[in-house]
Amino acid sequence: MEDDRSEVGLSLIKQLASSNKPSRDKTVSLLLNSWLPSQTQVSDDLMKKLWKGLFYCLWHADKFPAQSHLADVLSHVLHDLNPSLSLHYFSVFLLTMRREWTGIDVLRLDKFYLLIRRFLHNFFALLKNKNWDLELLSNFVEVLEKWVFFADDKFNGNGVNYHIVSVYAEELRPFLPVRMEVLGVLFDSFVSVMVKVNDKVLVGKIKSNVFDMLAKKGRELLEAKKSGEEVVVVDSGSDVLLLGSVALTMGFSAKFFELGSSPECVQGNRKVLFGLHQEFEKLEKDFAALGVDISIPDVVENVEDEVPQLVPIVAEEMAAGDVSEPAEAEDDVAGDIAGVVTLKKCGGKKNKKKKKNKKKNENNENEVAANGEELMNEDIGGEDLVLLNESVIANLQLQFEKIAAEAGFDADSPKSSATNLKKRKRAKAMNGKNHPQEEDANGGTISGKSEGEKSAKKVKFSMKNNLVWKPHSPLPPQSLRLPPSATPRGSALKKGVPPGPIREIPTQPKKVRMRAVSVKKARKKAVKRLKKLKTLST
Repeated sequence: MEDDRSEVGLSLIKQLASSNKPSRDKTVSLLLNSWLPSQTQVSDDLMKKLWKGLFYCLWHADKFPAQSHLADVLSHVLHDLNPSLSLHYFSVFLLTMRREWTGIDVLRLDKFYLLIRRFLHNFFALLKNKNWDLELLSNFVEVLEKWVFFADDKFNGNGVNYHIVSVYAEELRPFLPVRMEVLGVLFDSFVSVMVKVNDKVLVGKIKSNVFDMLAKKGRELLEAKKSGEEVVVVDSGSDVLLLGSVALTMGFSAKFFELGSSPECVQGNRKVLFGLHQEFEKLEKDFAALGVDISIPDVVENVEDEVPQLVPIVAEEMAAGDVSEPAEAEDDVAGDIAGVVTLKKCGGKKNKKKKKNKKKNENNENEVAANGEELMNEDIGGEDLVLLNESVIANLQLQFEKIAAEAGFDADSPKSSATNLKKRKRAKAMNGKNHPQEEDANGGTISGKSEGEKSAKKVKFSMKNNLVWKPHSPLPPQSLRLPPSATPRGSALKKGVPPGPIREIPTQPKKVRMRAVSVKKARKKAVKRLKKLKTLST
């Protein structure tokens, strides 16, 4: 029977890397919703093949919504499996990510980062659903140490280790507070990793993303206590109390000193551990000197209170009870009358009557409008009532008219404010063109220029033509003028011209190069002449 199930699983796994999205989605649904939860135990080879197909299924997923949905589906399977199978599923996931990490290109890296983050979140959620069972938690930490931090698989997948450390505290934050012994298992594992691991980059990331962050929150909590502020856990992300109390009460300084001085510690990591020891020791001394009681907040179960749905009704309930569809009547009547709006919990008595025709709706609206004046002045007991009487409405109307008059709007005009603004801009433009008359000093009027005349004259200005240098003192005569003292630049320095005033140097005549006639050529010419003379004489 198990062989038949494994064959069915293998046949489905082959379709995970299909280029057809509907085929991939159907296969993922069959594997993760029906086949895998029905298994009590899966062989290691079959789980590796399953994760190879799931890896390439996410590889083919395009667009962020599809990638996010698939990452949620793959990680949420942890809740549907038994604890041993979920640990196996999680450990082979980590092994697959380390094995395939070097083949992931830059464009596909973000969706695999997202998958790692979602797996951590869902595993913390699983631990919380199991009431933070210490055995399951220790197995989870052991899987992280074996398949991530101390992995001897010879794969170059250190990027998986670095990303898990970077998002660990951020993903754990929504599930705090937890018990003291749970915090010890969650954070002490990183101290042991810093003692034994040889990767300096990983040690630096653990220091900056976990313990430096805890020390920072601890200092902020102490400063808040010194100033007398009340620090409260807020849902909007205020983690000063949660993480700061962990830094102050867990006794990290003694642990860092003990493990940093042990013979098992890697020599290159001792400096980092002793530095953290000094930082947390100073923090704990300041906490002891302050004399304030700070403890880890109590574990509060997140029980979601049912929020009642509030629906608006025109009146609390008519005495006659003949108002049908109050939500529809509110839209029509709200602009004509100022009614009393109440918010009432769903589940009370409701008058549900269907509309028969339009005349009945009109009658209902008239009834509400007729009774509106009585409801305005009626004092109805309740905390969630907004009363609008005639005096309040009159005061609001006066204020509106006053603001409209200051802004230049006509309150009686039915046109919108946008058209009024356009008219004002147009009037300003026309006044600028017509040049309105101005008053002179004697009280008379000066008429502006006509439209045909041009008031502005175009003038071209240039630095070369319009600026003239005028010295403050007269220039000396020509015979007494000296050239300015300046150091010659460029090729003049190469020619050996000394610095100082520029003087004219007479040019030297060019030397005519004489061709040096070699002795051999001269002898040859002399021999040729002698032979020529001999032939002529004979």
